[in-house]
Amino acid sequence: MTGLILKDFLILRRTLRSYLLILAIYVAVAFLGYWSASFVGGFMMVMVAMLPMNVFAYDKQAQWDVYGLSLPVGRTKTVAARYLAVLIMFTASAVLTTVLGVVLTIAGRMEESLGEYLLACAICVVMSMLVNAMMLPILYKFGPERARIMFFGVMGVITLAGVVFLIPLGGLDWLKSLDAPLLEQAAALPAAATAAGLVLLALSFLLSRHFYGSKDV
Repeated sequence: MTGLILKDFLILRRTLRSYLLILAIYVAVAFLGYWSASFVGGFMMVMVAMLPMNVFAYDKQAQWDVYGLSLPVGRTKTVAARYLAVLIMFTASAVLTTVLGVVLTIAGRMEESLGEYLLACAICVVMSMLVNAMMLPILYKFGPERARIMFFGVMGVITLAGVVFLIPLGGLDWLKSLDAPLLEQAAALPAAATAAGLVLLALSFLLSRHFYGSKDV
């Protein structure tokens, strides 16, 4: 299964290089103070949400399923390897985001407080986890071409749900109105949401395993 995870990252090596170059440019612009560091953290989370679709597209182009299913791995482990690769991407993005925030704070280039920055990035992580939990079964069921179209529908549903949730609270400005103790309590919400996101990914894995298990290649 380790080989399958490495395969995904080898497929994405050129895409990751391009993303890292763009990320370096964004970090430089944020360091110069032209935009908020939270934008850079949000970019990394969007990148993680998009990468699995690229892997599926390359797999289909190379007809990987025909070859991969001839290996003594099994469909369950094949799907598990894909989900583990996504979790590794999440972890790497979270670490890079945290390091970026600390560096910008030490350099005095952070517009917001470090706590607010990490809170915003944690929300982006949760959103990205939710997108992948919804998109991965769709990718296994319908393939990358149709899933790319459905991606915009998934984003629309998540955005609508977020708006419906935030409207009673007064929108994003409610966080700015919190005093320090309440802000610390609010900072615990992304941690709880991350745990919920992991649960959703686990349920998503079961659904993807079912779709891939019944797929005729």
